[in-house]
Amino acid sequence: MEHIISPEEVVTLGRPIGKVEDSKLLAYITEAEQMNIKPALGDALFLKILAEGDSNDIYKLLLNGGTYNDCNGEMRSFMGLKVALSYYVYAQNVMTGDFQSTRFGTVVKQGDYSREISSKERSDCYNNALEVAHHYLNECVAFCKSQNLFQSGRNRRVISAGGCTIRKIGS
Repeated sequence: MEHIISPEEVVTLGRPIGKVEDSKLLAYITEAEQMNIKPALGDALFLKILAEGDSNDIYKLLLNGGTYNDCNGEMRSFMGLKVALSYYVYAQNVMTGDFQSTRFGTVVKQGDYSREISSKERSDCYNNALEVAHHYLNECVAFCKSQNLFQSGRNRRVISAGGCTIRKIGS
């Protein structure tokens, strides 16, 4: 596999994305894989998923979601990496997506008339999609931990989500 998800799967698994060229979707997929998925899973697991995703049953479950028993024996369900990735792609499309630039400003084509798009609407939609994507990705990470898919001693980096980080400075 070259990517975890195909453009066709992005259109069917996530929110309706409209008519977006496959080349743009592939660019969004690459960005989301490199910026969101790979840091959460680590390079080794990410590369194993790309290499063995279609043939390994554990990786198939991770990709497509399903149910499993966690470390405490409780039944859990999750959506899978493909759904999480499709929401990251949707969010990226919202921020940089197919909006028409005219001499009257940026517009979204709706029927016979166009209307200006507000940055607040775009930002709200983007933040909502990112929240869903992060939740689904966290479920995938929990599945990986329960199945001992992470290599011991891996350096876990903090994932940049575009939000703010609040730190207490001083005592």
